[in-house]
Amino acid sequence: MDKKQSIKHITIAALFAALIAVFTAFIFHIPIKIGANTAYLHFGDAFIFIAASLLPTPYAVATAALGGALGDLMCGAAVWMPFTFVAKALIALTFTKKGKTINKRNIFAIFLSLIITVAVYYVAEALIYGNWVAPALSVLGNVVQIVGSGIIYLVLGLALDKTKIKNMI
Repeated sequence: MDKKQSIKHITIAALFAALIAVFTAFIFHIPIKIGANTAYLHFGDAFIFIAASLLPTPYAVATAALGGALGDLMCGAAVWMPFTFVAKALIALTFTKKGKTINKRNIFAIFLSLIITVAVYYVAEALIYGNWVAPALSVLGNVVQIVGSGIIYLVLGLALDKTKIKNMI
């Protein structure tokens, strides 16, 4: 990869990290009370899915991890940052930039993202609160977040495929 292509990927990755952070912290950011915990729903993951479908893997992983963690920081949930960093990096690894934005692997990656999100945040919540039963209440919120993000990703991804934006990246 030449220097010009690297600069283009870094620029696109930075823009996506900002989109992920803003959509995580502010846009469609819905606080919910689950048992003793106050969590929040967001659809920043849709932009993680898109970034991971457009960018080379190392850029996608960095974008997802940094954007998600910065979103936590900006909305006052800094305790979740290390867990988010790991979860979002793993999610980005399940997508591919090969082929169209919306392809069989990326559709399957939404399902894998659901499993990763539920597992990582279940363990995170158990460690943070010292209770391995209470996090079960958060599973539904994580499912809604990933399904909602998946729907947004599919709609935006189909639009991106129609515009042939991948040829420009």
